[in-house]
Amino acid sequence: MVSQWSILLVLPALALATISCDRQTLGHDAPPSDPHVSFADKARRYFTAEELAKGRSYARGRYLLYGIRTALTLGLFGFLILSPLSVQIRDLSVWIAGGRVWLTTGLFGLVLALLYHAAIFPISLYGSFLREHTFGLSRQTFTAWVWDYTRGILINAAILLPLLILLYTFIRWDPVRWYLPVWVVIVLVMGLLAELSPILFDPLFHTFRPVQDQGLVERLRTLTERAGLTVGPILEIDASHKTTKTNAYFTGFGRTRRIVLYDTLLTASTPEEVELIVAHELGHWTRHHIWKGMAISAVSTLAALWLIARLLRVAADSGRFGFVHPADPLSLSLLLFLLLVITMLTTPIQMAISRSFEREADRESLRLTENPTAFIASEVTLARSNLADIDPPRAVVWLLYSHPPVLERIAVAEAFPAARRQ
Repeated sequence: MVSQWSILLVLPALALATISCDRQTLGHDAPPSDPHVSFADKARRYFTAEELAKGRSYARGRYLLYGIRTALTLGLFGFLILSPLSVQIRDLSVWIAGGRVWLTTGLFGLVLALLYHAAIFPISLYGSFLREHTFGLSRQTFTAWVWDYTRGILINAAILLPLLILLYTFIRWDPVRWYLPVWVVIVLVMGLLAELSPILFDPLFHTFRPVQDQGLVERLRTLTERAGLTVGPILEIDASHKTTKTNAYFTGFGRTRRIVLYDTLLTASTPEEVELIVAHELGHWTRHHIWKGMAISAVSTLAALWLIARLLRVAADSGRFGFVHPADPLSLSLLLFLLLVITMLTTPIQMAISRSFEREADRESLRLTENPTAFIASEVTLARSNLADIDPPRAVVWLLYSHPPVLERIAVAEAFPAARRQ
């Protein structure tokens, strides 16, 4: 629910804490459990030719849209870095703010955010509304989609503009070591949003209610006890008002920790499959992936901030970009451009770490349930409902996939009985 503007402005660590990744149940890294079975035969064992073709068409269009959106964002910030338009926006912000530095920074950031959303709106409209309807995945009306989109922007503005003002306050105080207090603030905000998002922001986009199937609730409670975890409510989300996709997730920390199930998942899956999907999420907790991920994000964010601070000082000293001090709002376009480039360069590493976590969670779910049949069935259900690309290009898996491809995950389940006997 957080836009790419948030990723660019608050750094990858905050993005990792506040963004729910698309649960792409796909992968290519492990061979099939039977080396004598070809990929085509294995795929046809679980999916029809029509499902394979539709999933490929849908997913590969998304790859293209990702590339276009990234190129457009780079182009926009590159243009703002080199164009006199940024100077005009800065001067107008100074005039409106009456010389108040903090307000000038906020207004400049707001205008850049509006320019960004204006540039990507056609892609967002096509990718997340028109195309979703074309493939039969969306049930939202246009009015409802626009309202969700607008709310997302307003929430981002309410969170990010104060952080932007604070960022430039720190840069003015210490143009050399500003990255240290900024890093502390980002880590604190990251944890705070992870704690409060389930009760403050999620209800703005969905309606939640306790799962009505008490038999399933008891089954999941037993599962969480077996995993040695205590969770809060087990909730059902009204996803069917917006999508036909299925999913489930854990959210929150401490008292706000809860299990959330899409109502579409409850309709499309058996209790055994739901249990298996929840066991996967439990696997992340038992393997401490959330804390490990936040620690990795914190360290990588500190490194990125240090590098950006150095590059901004070099840019200011050169005078080639229109500002002679890093605290000048004109530096924001360059800061965002650098952050996007750093994010792009480190994305394969982030995705590799994520895929390794997902493999561990898969194995943990099999250990908790000892039900590889339900594991396979749940993977097939998720892949069908979410139109997964069953045979994604290796380069795309390496660059963009936070989860292994579906046939790799199925192969793990197929090999589980033999592995358990060893």
